[in-house]
Amino acid sequence: MFKKISYIGSLLLIFFICTNTCVVQASQTADNYYDTINNISYSDPYTALDLLSKAHSIYPNDERFINGLNEKAELILNWSRGTNLKGNYADACQGYTTIINTQGVSEYIKDKANILNLIAKQKDISIKDVLNQPEDFNLIEQYQKYYMDSGYQYQSIGYYDTFDNYLSIENAVSYTDDTIIKFDVKGIPMVNYSGSYYYNPVTIDQYALSYYNIYLNSKKMNKENLYMKQEFLNAADWLIDNMDSTGAIRYDFNYKHYLDDNEFQPGWVSAMAQGQALSVFSRAYHLTGNKKYISAGNLALNFLTTKTSQGGPMDNLSFLGNQMADYIFFQLYVTDPPSYTLNGHMFTLIGLYDWSNIPNNKDYSDKASAYFKKGLLTLKYILPYYDIGGFVCYDLGYLTRPGTPPTVNFDYYGIHLTLLDALNIITGDNDFKYYRNLWTSYIQKY
Repeated sequence: MFKKISYIGSLLLIFFICTNTCVVQASQTADNYYDTINNISYSDPYTALDLLSKAHSIYPNDERFINGLNEKAELILNWSRGTNLKGNYADACQGYTTIINTQGVSEYIKDKANILNLIAKQKDISIKDVLNQPEDFNLIEQYQKYYMDSGYQYQSIGYYDTFDNYLSIENAVSYTDDTIIKFDVKGIPMVNYSGSYYYNPVTIDQYALSYYNIYLNSKKMNKENLYMKQEFLNAADWLIDNMDSTGAIRYDFNYKHYLDDNEFQPGWVSAMAQGQALSVFSRAYHLTGNKKYISAGNLALNFLTTKTSQGGPMDNLSFLGNQMADYIFFQLYVTDPPSYTLNGHMFTLIGLYDWSNIPNNKDYSDKASAYFKKGLLTLKYILPYYDIGGFVCYDLGYLTRPGTPPTVNFDYYGIHLTLLDALNIITGDNDFKYYRNLWTSYIQKY
């Protein structure tokens, strides 16, 4: 018995000595890595980054390697942006790609490197401010976490047809008679602004499209709801009745946009109001065959494609660089400086696509198709500028008004995804699918 206990004790002693020896050896090896890395010149961050990644793969919990990886990655990121600003796109892309492909670098730094890499590939330094933004990766992480923790949702539509369901919008908005929304005697919604109720053309567009979807759903269930059909047509008729001779559906209240020093006066216009009206009129004509909706849509299209310099809502990207004047942009808000609101441009493109599919209306259908294609080119070009490296901003005010931080609107994140989904389905262009998947990945980290 004594011998057995002594034997076990000897084994434990050997194990203890061996374990401690291994720990010491491992610690020394990690220290050796660390010393070697510290001896690498500051001017050679690529070699240091590579060695840090190898050390991190062996010692994944060693904070020295975790912090070192991110410090060197941020250094390379900043150097690459400087190279980018000088027009040396190949070297800039090499730096960004190195960060993206290095194991162990923070995902937030990789996200930023990825989007800057996409911009560098466009070989454009005209929008310099996007390369000069202060980094706050912790803020991006907070945005992502808040979005998911707060229960925000986004929906894939999987299918789009001009005369069928409109973006499942009935699931995204609701209308009840309360302190925010009230209905007039004809059932048209009015919105509360500073204690007074006004008609908002975009709200009425979306109200109409929601009821169109609900009506279609009732038909598919063999329970046709004629009330929903009439609500849709009432809203469509309101848009016609409130369109002026130029085709504009104007706002009749003052509005203060954060970018513009001057308050909008009654009579201001919006590309999104015009574009979504096209989606309403296309469906109203399909449902009724009444040509008054064709006439109204053609008039709305004419005003939609009126330049901002002539009082319309169609702008271009020249404010961001003179060489970009040929890229048209449909402004949700016509501000000074331009705001370039992402969802407004995309909703308008959907409206143009819808109007391009109207039968027996060739001249205007062709016109809508031409502007749809032009607007798509703009969207493909400008999408990376809305990506702030791990999250998406609402507009480009951070570029057009120096010193303005990126505007993040959590309510619109999912809308951007749905619209990209629709445009990918409509066009078959995988660029839109790429950004939808990329932006979805940002919020799926939690």
